[in-house]
Amino acid sequence: MILNLREWGIDADVSRARDLIGLSVLASPDMRPVGRVQEVLISRDGRRIRGLVLETGGLLSRRRVLDYQGVKAVGSTYVLAEERYLEDEAETRCGSALTGLPVLDGSGEELGMLDDLHFEPSTGEIHALQLSRGFVDDLLSGKAIVPLNGPAVTGEGAILLDAVAEREGGLWT
Repeated sequence: MILNLREWGIDADVSRARDLIGLSVLASPDMRPVGRVQEVLISRDGRRIRGLVLETGGLLSRRRVLDYQGVKAVGSTYVLAEERYLEDEAETRCGSALTGLPVLDGSGEELGMLDDLHFEPSTGEIHALQLSRGFVDDLLSGKAIVPLNGPAVTGEGAILLDAVAEREGGLWT
């Protein structure tokens, strides 16, 4: 089921994952700059944003992934956070790895290609998938929003939404 963003009731407090890329991160309590967001990591079950990969300073720099649980606020130009880093990325997946995959409903019908994830900034919880149905259709009708109510299985070639099993939500891998 594809719904218009306003019809689904997504308010201004829900952000798109893509909007995080490039934001400067300031660490509390002294608001010291710690980097810019390069990539968004989502949990393996796809229910929430788990970490923010920060740009590294040079060739020998170690990869730093800010734990999203330490994020205090997400603005249009800055992320305010505690300086806490993820130690283990094994249970995460790069959000950009999902972008462009076809999204299928439970009957195998293609709904569109994954374009972005809509999430709650205060918790990182993912609420909906934003889909592209092609350049012309996107211009005429806008991008589609699919609420993430039930489980979804992500594979190498597609994301399958299972409308029958609604007991859990997320992007299963």
